[in-house]
Amino acid sequence: MMVEEPRARNQALFRDVNERIQDVATDFRVTDEASFVCECADIGCTQMVSLTLTEYEHVRINPRRFAVLPDHVDPAIERLVEQNDRYVVVEKIGAAAKVTERLDPRVAERLDSRDPE
Repeated sequence: MMVEEPRARNQALFRDVNERIQDVATDFRVTDEASFVCECADIGCTQMVSLTLTEYEHVRINPRRFAVLPDHVDPAIERLVEQNDRYVVVEKIGAAAKVTERLDPRVAERLDSRDPE
């Protein structure tokens, strides 16, 4: 297992948690910012990041992108692509990109929807 893989798996896990948070926020018709788990590579991170549902959806369009706190960027496995005062968007690179793409539940859903069974 490459060094990047455990960190990428951790970020994919946080993304899965945030998918559930998004579902609940949508069900309750949250219109302001919602608190999401920081999707950084640090398994010990328990900090929250505020995004609107539109902002979160913008990040999730690309399975290699994650919302993290500004000082939680790991340049060994990701590059900074967007930033504001509340969060930054990072994109996985190299082996970490492949891992996070493979573990993205939305990618699996898109593949399942194309299955003619």
